Amino acid sequence: MNRPAWLAPAAIVLLAVALRVIYVLLLRDHPLFASPNMDAGYHLAWAKALAGGEEFQDGPFFRAPLYPIVLAGLTSLAGEGTLFPRLAQSLLGGLSAYLTYRIGERVHGRVAGLIASVLVAVSWVLIAFDAELLIPTLFVPLSLFALDRALVWGFDDRPRPALIAGLAFGLAAIARPNILLFMPAAFALAAWRGRGWRGPVALTLGTCLAIGPVTVHNALEGDTALVATQAGVNLWIGNNPASDGSAAIVPGTPDGWWEGYYGAIAQAEAAEGRELRPTEVSAHFTGRALGWVSDEPEAWASHMLWKARLLMANVELANNSDIEFTAMRTMPLLRLSPSRWDLLLGLGLVGLLAGVRRGQRGAGVLVLYLGVYAASIVLFFVSARFRVPLVPILAIGAGYAVTLLMEAVRARDARALALLVSPSLLIAGLSNALPENIRRGDAAGLLGLGIAELRRGDAAAAQAHLEEAYSISPTNPQVRYQLAYALREVGGSPERIRGLCQVLPGFEGTPAALDLTILDLEVLLETEGPDPVLVRADALLEQYPGTSSLRFLRANALAASGRVDDALRALQEQARDEPQNPEPHYGAGQILEQIGRTADARASYGEVLARADFCAPVVIADVRARLLRLGP
Repeated sequence: MNRPAWLAPAAIVLLAVALRVIYVLLLRDHPLFASPNMDAGYHLAWAKALAGGEEFQDGPFFRAPLYPIVLAGLTSLAGEGTLFPRLAQSLLGGLSAYLTYRIGERVHGRVAGLIASVLVAVSWVLIAFDAELLIPTLFVPLSLFALDRALVWGFDDRPRPALIAGLAFGLAAIARPNILLFMPAAFALAAWRGRGWRGPVALTLGTCLAIGPVTVHNALEGDTALVATQAGVNLWIGNNPASDGSAAIVPGTPDGWWEGYYGAIAQAEAAEGRELRPTEVSAHFTGRALGWVSDEPEAWASHMLWKARLLMANVELANNSDIEFTAMRTMPLLRLSPSRWDLLLGLGLVGLLAGVRRGQRGAGVLVLYLGVYAASIVLFFVSARFRVPLVPILAIGAGYAVTLLMEAVRARDARALALLVSPSLLIAGLSNALPENIRRGDAAGLLGLGIAELRRGDAAAAQAHLEEAYSISPTNPQVRYQLAYALREVGGSPERIRGLCQVLPGFEGTPAALDLTILDLEVLLETEGPDPVLVRADALLEQYPGTSSLRFLRANALAASGRVDDALRALQEQARDEPQNPEPHYGAGQILEQIGRTADARASYGEVLARADFCAPVVIADVRARLLRLGP
């Protein structure tokens, strides 16, 4: 009895959705589940503002807006909490598995498509990211849909399917703009294959039509960004003398999403000597990156090779958090997933190139897309969430490689078997040859757990995680900083705290070093008073102008020295310059409460609650307790 053709892919899609739903339900105990921070927190805050009809950020979009728009729709359906959006995103994971099957079947045949779809369904990294409030959960299926439409079109001179493909690529670009780097290659391929211009022009028109409303919005906001204004900052992050190729921090700015955001703007404006529009900030950092490339081309070329090596490495580089640590602790069975990066890379590249060699229609397009998208990652900086869209493409190649291996085994063709297995193992082996300074371990994951526990106010639990992280990686400046912060919260020894805050050789001038220095000054303020702190803070502000945490420290030192009016004035200026930042309002409320200006203190605390999406839960709880104590 013949089974319906749809049954196998449907079963795989159900498997993909089920695994993702189970993972989300198991993830609920994670301290960041309800109140995410960094990029996930930014997306959630943006989505809540959109759902409430409120303005989130003045000016053009800093980041591509499609994912927060979708997240806003999901949050408006379910109200408070993040469980429903995360569960809904499981369906997107199922869609990715289906689209992988579609592309694999179209290029390499049904069996290859089914194998590729299974690899996507059980991929631990895709399962983990589909549960996060991050862009890949939307971008992966959108980019696969765009590729599927491009293959249906065939890069010929037919305008209608070319227009649809362009619309799909444009939609994906509103989620992550670097996919636009593929469009010149697609245009050239279509012009060469189609022997005409209707197809390429229709592709371009479709892309522009999809992006157009976002560009118009940015123009109406007073600037001229195609999609978003973050490209220049990201280019400088990944192309500067201090870059390690993966850390997403602008040199000279403190850690933290908003701290880094405002710090980068202040840095650019200080260098230019004037107030800058968002696109001018982006242009400033683009110029700095290109200046480094021009001044030190050999260093830049070496750095690009280093980032290419990071892209190939069998390790998921953490950006906001260690996704592998979280995934394996949440659902240990994921360790059994066959969709390992090294195997996918080896089998995927061999399978894709075999498809090209055998002249399979569409195989060259997949190779071209894989190469261009991989280059777009290396051009900026490498992290797990930037690399994850490559997983389905490699899975398609791996699916075809497995079918070729099965054919070789059935035919007892030792030569064909060797030609498939040898390069696959070689590539996988090279992927596991990790650089010396890239080490697998639990330190980064424990650090993330410690930070999460600090956000929700459990400093003792945070200390336990961070002490363990410190025992693994005692020189890591972020581990030292967070441990020192936790010790300060639990009333630890000032001597040990200040000892942890000492910047070790080799870390001078890094963002983490600045954070450590500021925390050291905060402890110094408590133990020795404001005078030495004010001197140091003023000097550091000259070196790092506009740094949010430094401005806040200086205001606290002014208040401690009795200059209350100066402190309040400094906090008002900071609140004006950093409209999304609740910290200056929180600091002002505490000062006003201490000097008996109850009504003004309540107003300041109200401003904090108005920015609750940018606050750690422990801060919100403290503000609400203070308001209850102050009365109506």
